[in-house]
Amino acid sequence: MHDELRVFHAPPRAVWIDTARGLGIILVVYGHVLRGQSHAGMLAWTPVVALQDRAIYAFHMPLFFLLSGLFAGVLVRSRGRFIRRRLVTIIYPYILWSVAQVLLTIGAGHLANGHHRLSDLASIGTEPVGQFWFLYVLAMLQLLLLLPRTLFLLTVPVGIAVYLLGGSGPLLFRAAWYLPFFAVGVVLGRARLEAALQTSLKAVVWLVCGGIVFAALLAAMPLLSGVGAALAQYAVASAGIIAALGLARLLSSRIALLPALGTASLAIFVMHVICAAAVRAGLEQAGLNQPVIAVILVTTGGLLIPLVAYRASIVAGLTPWLGFGYAPRASVPVSANEEPVHVPLEPAGLSADVGLEKARGPAFQ
Repeated sequence: MHDELRVFHAPPRAVWIDTARGLGIILVVYGHVLRGQSHAGMLAWTPVVALQDRAIYAFHMPLFFLLSGLFAGVLVRSRGRFIRRRLVTIIYPYILWSVAQVLLTIGAGHLANGHHRLSDLASIGTEPVGQFWFLYVLAMLQLLLLLPRTLFLLTVPVGIAVYLLGGSGPLLFRAAWYLPFFAVGVVLGRARLEAALQTSLKAVVWLVCGGIVFAALLAAMPLLSGVGAALAQYAVASAGIIAALGLARLLSSRIALLPALGTASLAIFVMHVICAAAVRAGLEQAGLNQPVIAVILVTTGGLLIPLVAYRASIVAGLTPWLGFGYAPRASVPVSANEEPVHVPLEPAGLSADVGLEKARGPAFQ
């Protein structure tokens, strides 16, 4: 049975991991809103805004790649089944929403921050549109799971070397940067991560220690250069991930909106640039130019409009057709003493950046 191979598939996922996705997708939307508002002339790029931008882009996408790798721990017997699910959860959303974003941007004319041409659609096989580079790179990394596990692990030092040398094309360079985080998720697995964060005390230690190290490294980054700076990017991203996971574990049973956003993170990812741009254009037309209020409203629109669309797609049974992945099944408890977990046909949310932003180096995009 040559169609069988040892690759990895997502087990049921815990609420706190959806909470981590929820925190991550908030940072994705907020980071793009800051850059979008600045590009539109509605927000001054002050040192405070610049610091927020640096902090967000230092770790939020490595977080998503690590979370994606967590669900690589179960045997998938059919190569065809593995490929089909990648088509539904990555390739189809990539194509559908790339086309939608290009067409809507062209239609919006001067109201849009970004500028696209129909010819951009002809090259999406090699040049992703805006934020959809993430889905492209995620597909590249997930295809590595078709390799024998040992060979897959051997790709990690190769990826680090490619990143440090910096001599590859943009997409391969991004894949090389994110590969170690994805691989850590694959090796770690959800069970080990949950064991490491089993109690609130452990979560507090992760949050405090990770946060302190993250802040110290982020402050030191401007003083570094060359290979030292590149290696420090891995360290600062890792510290940020540790702090974020600790925070997610603490908040998972306290703020219901966070796991809801995490479950809908794929829908939010593919739609948020369009939704945020629409809200920003509406505020401009209404003459609402107060920067802080505008950032809050645009961020809220970028999160909640896709969330509503995602919930409506579940009710209508259109979730896969709209490029939102598979709808999750009802939550079920693992045991009487454990929190409920979602049992999806396939992880519905991103384990997913986004951008009309200018290139600032792969670690900060």
